[in-house]
Amino acid sequence: MLTCLTVINVRTAETQFDIDEFNDLYARTKPTLYIKLADIFAIHNLVVTDIATLCPSQDDVLREVIRELGSAKNNENEMLHVSSTEITLTLNPKLHDKEGMSLKPFLL
Repeated sequence: MLTCLTVINVRTAETQFDIDEFNDLYARTKPTLYIKLADIFAIHNLVVTDIATLCPSQDDVLREVIRELGSAKNNENEMLHVSSTEITLTLNPKLHDKEGMSLKPFLL
């Protein structure tokens, strides 16, 4: 029996930033996400603490990711020397690298 547990409800980037597939054609700036390292480590700790509830199956992909990441505390200690306390992620368009995508139909 497959059990699905919703941990968090996150709106799609399109909904959050009110964008559509045509924004790439006229947008001057791309949406950017900022996340603090402390938040990343806090989320890691929450997942590790509740891993049995989140992933009852031992072969769950999330369990594998957590194993590969190692201890959140060790990772946090390694990052103490980093000068920046947040990570910046610039969103790339979904249709940006689509093969065969032509702008001709959009040009007037």
